[in-house]
Amino acid sequence: MNNPYRPLPPLGALIGFEAAARLGSFSLAAEELNMTQSAVSHQIRTLETHLQQPLFLRISRRVELTDAGRDLLVSAQDALETVRLGVRRLDAYSKPGSVVIHMPPAFGALWFAPRLVQFRGRHPEVDPWLYTGGHDVDLTESEFDITVTAAPPAGEGFITAPFLMEERVPLASSGLAAEFQNCLSVAPLIHDEHPDDWQSWFLAAGVERSDCSKGLNFSDTALAVDAAARGLGMCLCDRVLVQPLVSEGRLQVLSRVSLHSGSQYHLVTLERNLQRAAVRSLWDWMLAETSDS
Repeated sequence: MNNPYRPLPPLGALIGFEAAARLGSFSLAAEELNMTQSAVSHQIRTLETHLQQPLFLRISRRVELTDAGRDLLVSAQDALETVRLGVRRLDAYSKPGSVVIHMPPAFGALWFAPRLVQFRGRHPEVDPWLYTGGHDVDLTESEFDITVTAAPPAGEGFITAPFLMEERVPLASSGLAAEFQNCLSVAPLIHDEHPDDWQSWFLAAGVERSDCSKGLNFSDTALAVDAAARGLGMCLCDRVLVQPLVSEGRLQVLSRVSLHSGSQYHLVTLERNLQRAAVRSLWDWMLAETSDS
């Protein structure tokens, strides 16, 4: 089977090409890369010979990209940036105490971050590396050690533990709560993009309200919660996620009525990951924190 990468030009030459194209000068590229100008020129000639077309127009003492050069510059910058980020992620594997964890953005901002001081006090030897995103990740094909997901994978090698059963409650700052505690049907609203919205909550509470879609909108639940803490309106969020803000007095739960979507989030890791002391420490701590919530 032919290797699809065999026809590629020498990838090292792309570094000199990218710098020269970006800076518009072989000499400036050489200075930036700590190379001689002739070395940069050689890299460019190597690329042009391989591609069988010019990448630069030599005009007096300056150079300009050809159409082909401009096209290649976009691809070269994308490729080099991908490689740069990939190499940078390898740093995690050289740090004995590093644990790479993935979770939804709201979990990172509202649950994980407020507890980091406490965790670091107990486990100063562990360095959590947090990635947030709304997509699920494949632990077998990525650098992540632990993930928080509503769709735990099945199969051998995975360790899964219940983490959080979602329960959305209405919340507001103390000032706004005092003003609207007995008249939530007219309080200003804040929305996120969760399917369990204000219309669902007022229906569950048996309260009539015709303007359930009115108010501020955020795609990020953590930003919606922050707006509520600043007194801009009522928001809906999971009770466990906002517990730190409730304990601090920045938010108040306005009603006993809550929305149970049935979404069960899990902590997931691989058996081999738990053999590392740092991963085990973070895993056990997260489960203990959830059971105490």
